[in-house]
Amino acid sequence: MQRLTIVRYKAKPDCIAEDEGLVSALFDRMRGDGPKGISYATFLEADGQSVVHLFVNHLDDSQEILTELPEFKAFGAAISERLETPAEIARLSVTMRESYNFPAG
Repeated sequence: MQRLTIVRYKAKPDCIAEDEGLVSALFDRMRGDGPKGISYATFLEADGQSVVHLFVNHLDDSQEILTELPEFKAFGAAISERLETPAEIARLSVTMRESYNFPAG
């Protein structure tokens, strides 16, 4: 089994830059010496405030490989204070059947 997590939230207008900075720090870490066997992406919706995070652990059904990174912990600290609406979170145990241009692990 693999772990698929989708998180969607709307940031407060005055917190968008802070949120982007924390996410950028996480991506900088992952591009440097980040964990292997995962895929992670963020998407900004057309309103400029709503963000979607997509995480896949291709190796097993856990999220700690990401959530234990100091940069992820910094991102998660006080996140509720940055949000205009509560985060919608879907955590799924899945097996990838097919993909196009998405690594299967």
